[in-house]
Amino acid sequence: MIRRIVLATALPLAVAAMPAFAQDAMKSGDMSTVGSMGKSDTGRLVAITIENLTTGQGFSPAFFATHGADAAPLFKLGEPASEALWNVAEAGNVGPFSGAAAGAIGTTYGAASLAIHTPPGASRTVYIKVDKDHPLLSGVFMLGMTNDGFSGVSSVDAYSLTGPMTVDALAYDAGSEKNNEKRGYLGALGDGNMRDPENGVVTRHTGIRGDADAPAAWKFDPAAPVARITLAPVDHGAM
Repeated sequence: MIRRIVLATALPLAVAAMPAFAQDAMKSGDMSTVGSMGKSDTGRLVAITIENLTTGQGFSPAFFATHGADAAPLFKLGEPASEALWNVAEAGNVGPFSGAAAGAIGTTYGAASLAIHTPPGASRTVYIKVDKDHPLLSGVFMLGMTNDGFSGVSSVDAYSLTGPMTVDALAYDAGSEKNNEKRGYLGALGDGNMRDPENGVVTRHTGIRGDADAPAAWKFDPAAPVARITLAPVDHGAM
């Protein structure tokens, strides 16, 4: 099995859509959605398993899409987050990415789909089709107990896979909201989700401080991967 750690210095993916996974109803009993293909005659099915490695950070629904090498970056270290990205990072809202992808399937994107929440210690398996015109896979999801933390993968060649590949994904800060960790700004505390704009850029996340209203149980090691994402080609006969 191939394994790598994602360091998002330049993560090419279109700002309007992201990698796609569909929830595995057979294994988890969750709802599933598999995106359409641009060219089904050259496509293949890939299973993506998202494993939450944290003990206190639930993951929001995830959005994934397949695309070509010319697609714009989904997120990039040192660059401001797009509105679609900060909607995910601040509120777990994949709607802007999903809506944009819906009008570009078969052109910019080959397929797109969603995965439901992934609690700490849990995993979700979803499926997506890749094809020769859209061989790359990208995706993003929120670290649910943060102001604007997120993780994901970008521009992984899923079309050329001959066996499972594991990506250890780090935590990122969208730079769109201050990490005040205060009640009223952390939606996970249940008292609203107001914005405290930062107007910064995407950086590596520094973790939960725990010096305001965020409980210590939400802390995670910012130097370690928060998610393990395994991509594996699927034998169509096994489906």
